[in-house]
Amino acid sequence: MQEPLRARFDAWLADAVARHSRELEFREIRKGVQAVSQLYVTRREGVDLGARALEGRGKRAALATFFGPLHFVLVHQVLRALGPARLGPLQRVLDLGCGTGAAGAAAAVTGFPRDASSSAPEILGLDRSGYVLAEARQTYAHFGLAAETRRGQLPAALPAAGPGDLLVFGWSVNELPDRVRRDLRDVLTGALARGARLLLLEPLAGPASPWWRAWADDLTRFGVAEPRLKFQLELPDWIARLDKAAGLDHRTLGARVLVGPLAPDAGAASP
Repeated sequence: MQEPLRARFDAWLADAVARHSRELEFREIRKGVQAVSQLYVTRREGVDLGARALEGRGKRAALATFFGPLHFVLVHQVLRALGPARLGPLQRVLDLGCGTGAAGAAAAVTGFPRDASSSAPEILGLDRSGYVLAEARQTYAHFGLAAETRRGQLPAALPAAGPGDLLVFGWSVNELPDRVRRDLRDVLTGALARGARLLLLEPLAGPASPWWRAWADDLTRFGVAEPRLKFQLELPDWIARLDKAAGLDHRTLGARVLVGPLAPDAGAASP
């Protein structure tokens, strides 16, 4: 990650750590990291993962100071590897199931070609949780993004999307019930048919997303690609400390991705 983006990322992370450390000790945040990690590993049937991940200050701090920043870094790396210019000019990022806003913010600042009239795309963060929307507003502000947040449920709250729109789903589709996910796919295919573009990320582990194959097979007709990417990273000090204390290892990060449609011959862009 190059300057000045790295400076903004460091300031965003430091602010989140300072805010949550006023009320919690390091060991409490570490327990939150372990609890959130275990929640997504066990994935018990019928459990509302999104709601459970927000139960208690430790889990919330873990999302804001650990998992959110990791997601930002991974989205940034994915788009740098793919070449963000291949998605074409971008006017708006729809950060859907936005959580703390990390995935959408990373997508918006990672070097998409811009219209001459704007320095960065606008961003709309959509989530059902008022708490994470407050975190997302701080995230977007730290990265200098013109942003709006709305509280609502997918897919009903998804606004009409078309050319110039990028629909970002950062580890959010796997949290939806099967029926809602089926309805969302129908809405998404309509948006792609109108010229919108997609960036959807989920864990590499297959059991986390048993619906993936059907989605990937369906969306290829719109030019959506299905890369699986891994990166070796030097983690920021705070994240490295939490990672080690929680008995985790995120020095290698990866995701399965649905992205596109992609232009075949454009090069990568710098942030």
